[in-house]
Amino acid sequence: MPTPFKSNCMLSLVILFLEHYLAKDFTMTRYDGFATMYMRMPMSTSTLPIMGSCTVEDKRITLKFPFTGIEFDLPTAPQEGRNDFDFKIRGARGDMTMTIGYVEELRAFTGTGKQDEEDTPVLTFTFFPPDSPMSKLQRP
Repeated sequence: MPTPFKSNCMLSLVILFLEHYLAKDFTMTRYDGFATMYMRMPMSTSTLPIMGSCTVEDKRITLKFPFTGIEFDLPTAPQEGRNDFDFKIRGARGDMTMTIGYVEELRAFTGTGKQDEEDTPVLTFTFFPPDSPMSKLQRP
């Protein structure tokens, strides 16, 4: 049976832990940016670029275009200075290989999405923190 002294010590430790834990800032990292979807024209080899926006919250990326949108999870949350990495997502027309890199001078991430077995990108996007030089660019 715990003594009152031990109970008070345990309670004090729990309170200290909770105060420390709750004092931390648990906001997710948010990035904003631009996106372009390259739409194929029927019966043509031409593509039509459609401008949109890009938002990243923690590991969730959202690309919004006038009549559609794409959402998927990144393997890990973006980290400045990290090397390029590839991963696959499954889309309506099969798998798409996504490549994301970091541009140190701009403090921005760039991404490209290519359908398997094709060299031309279907998606390109750029996202950056609010204090990046890229944030000064006019939004479409």
